[in-house]
Amino acid sequence: MKRECLKYQSMVESFLEGKLSGYDRQNFIEHVKECKTCHEELEIYHVIFSVIEELDNDSGKETSNYMETLERKLGAGGKNDTRDKRADAAYGFLIAGVSAIIAGMALLLFG
Repeated sequence: MKRECLKYQSMVESFLEGKLSGYDRQNFIEHVKECKTCHEELEIYHVIFSVIEELDNDSGKETSNYMETLERKLGAGGKNDTRDKRADAAYGFLIAGVSAIIAGMALLLFG
């Protein structure tokens, strides 16, 4: 992992909460679009934040495409489109599994 990655990974929560200033936000987005490791870290946090938000809202409505909402936050062309489609599918299943575990834990703790 690159030294600069630590800087940007420490900014993930602030980005997802909309707390980054224009300059920091732009640098963060540019880095995440180019760095696969940081983009994957952002994806994981985004899914966790989204599941927690859904549980907090208790609306019963689930977001069907977490990655689509993340790409909207990153702007058009969010990540490099050269990634292998099979890897994307496998990663999607991983994220879905993590989401299910978090949702189950939240239900056990708060339900």
